[in-house]
This record gives sequence, C-alpha cells and structure tokens, in this order.
Amino acid sequence: MSQSNASTVSGSQSGSQTPLTVAYLMLVCCTLMWGSNHVVARGINETVPFEALSFWRWIVAICLLLPFCFKYLRRDLAIMSEHKLSMFLIGFTGVFLFSVVIYLAAYNTTAVNTGLLNATTPIWVLLFAALLTADKPRLGQWAGVLIAGTGTATIIAKGDPSVFARMDFVLGDVLAMMSAMVWAAYSMFLKRAPKGVHPLSLVFVSALIGLCFLTPLYVWALVVNGKPFFTTLDPVWPDMIKIFYIGAGPAFLGYMFWNKGVSMVGPAKAGVFMYLIPVCSSGLAIAFLGEALHLYHLAGIVLIVSGIWLVTRKKTERVRVTKP
Repeated sequence: MSQSNASTVSGSQSGSQTPLTVAYLMLVCCTLMWGSNHVVARGINETVPFEALSFWRWIVAICLLLPFCFKYLRRDLAIMSEHKLSMFLIGFTGVFLFSVVIYLAAYNTTAVNTGLLNATTPIWVLLFAALLTADKPRLGQWAGVLIAGTGTATIIAKGDPSVFARMDFVLGDVLAMMSAMVWAAYSMFLKRAPKGVHPLSLVFVSALIGLCFLTPLYVWALVVNGKPFFTTLDPVWPDMIKIFYIGAGPAFLGYMFWNKGVSMVGPAKAGVFMYLIPVCSSGLAIAFLGEALHLYHLAGIVLIVSGIWLVTRKKTERVRVTKP
C-alpha cells in the first residue's frame, strides 16, 4: 500500500467515529421531538382546537420543506402523477387521518397513555401484513402480538380487567390505539410509493394531499362550530410558539434528522431508536405536564416492549418511517 493510500485509510478510520456520533445524536433528537409531539398537543388542548393544530402544523412543515425539496419536485411530480392512488393513500392516512386521530387522542387522554399506546405500531404492521399480504408471521411473532396486546389492554384498563366488562374506558385511549393502526396502514402504503422519488418530494406532496382534507375540516371548525382561528389564549403568542414548534420540530426537523441518520447508520440500527419515543413522551409528560406514571403503566411498558421485540427481532426489512 502506498503512503498516500495508507494515510487516506488511517484518516477515514480516525474520522469515522465523528459522523457516527453525529448520526446517533440526530436519531436521539428525532425520537425526542417525535415523543414531544402529543405532549405539546396535550399541553394546549384547552386553548387550541385540534383542527387548528393539525392544519397549521402542516402549513409550517411544508413552508420549511419547500426550499429543500423544490429542486426535486420538477422531476418527481411527473413520476408521482402516474401513481395517483398510492400517493392519495399515503397522504390521506399519513397526514390527514393520523393527524386527526393522534391529536384527538392527545386531547382526550394523558400524554403518557398516548405515547405508550401509539408505540404498538409494529404490532399492527404485522397483523395487517398477515391479513393483506402473503407475509405470514412466525409463531414467535404471534406470541409477541399476544403479549403486546396484553400490555395495551393493561394500560387502557388501568390495570382493572373489569373495565372492559363495563365498557368504561377512556375514549382517548382507544383513539391512541387507533392512531397506531392508522400509522401501520400508512407504513404499508409507503411500500407502494413510486420508485425513484426523492423522500423530501414524497413527504411534501403527501402533506399537500393531507391538507386538501385538513383545510375543509379547519374551515368547518371556524365557520360552523365557531372555534378560534388559532387559540383562545390571550396573549396568543405562547400557543403560537408551540404550534410552530410542532410544525418545525416533529414534522420537519424530525423527518430530516431521521432521514439523515438512517442514511448514515442503516435502517436496522436506526429502527432501535424508535423504542425511545414512548420513553421520551412519558418522561416529558411527567416533567412538564405533571402526569403520573402508575404501576399499570410500568407493567404495560414491559409487555409492549417484550411483544415488539418478539415481533421485530431478526427482521431487517427496510421500512421508511416519517412519524411526527
């Protein structure tokens, strides 16, 4: 090996740790922002209508995305126009339906419950794949579904099984579980995304499609239901900052950090960081909202994490995730 080649290899090896550290930091920041999404939403549920939050969150996100994706859009729009149904399903589920369900959940139950129940997404991905595709789960994966399902039921019932007999559970908890189902459907539709489209173009157009449905919902809330344009808070700026954060943080920077982190460490290693989301959301809710972590939460966490581990172990399938 020549001296120049040797020095190049030595330099690349010595400098390899720095990009890796940066990648891990970006992934941690991403999960922290995604975990904060429904915590912030829970904090403004009494002053900001969920319709306004859903609408302005994506307005902020697309305004920030446009400068970064503009150069790709001219090429990608033609490709996406040939896959109208796939793009519609991606935008409808990932932007419109998920935004509505997750914020309704955050407005009607604790942020701790929302984060923990929303973390069951991998379970629903497995179940939908088993029902709709030829990908049949292994026995261990079915065991994981059962264990995680028990953990979900433990949290919804608050450790009291008789809640289900009385049908006396919190609507927000059910919505939080439904948000995980919606995200699982969105994840499956992502597999049908047009090939060759840049990820930034994909999320930008998906956001525009979702806004086609969020806008009428927002206008209806303003005109028919008489809800405020932004907030009932006076002065308005504290809530405005929080709405901007949700658009700029979880919806924009979170996606950018995730994309970059995955490109640097690979989807398998990056996927492990998804387990931090419910941890971050629970910690933030306890620290900033004064919510309590009960024994049934801990039991549910152990069961859900164990179930997800059984479902996802030895799986190295590449999955694109753009969670808020």
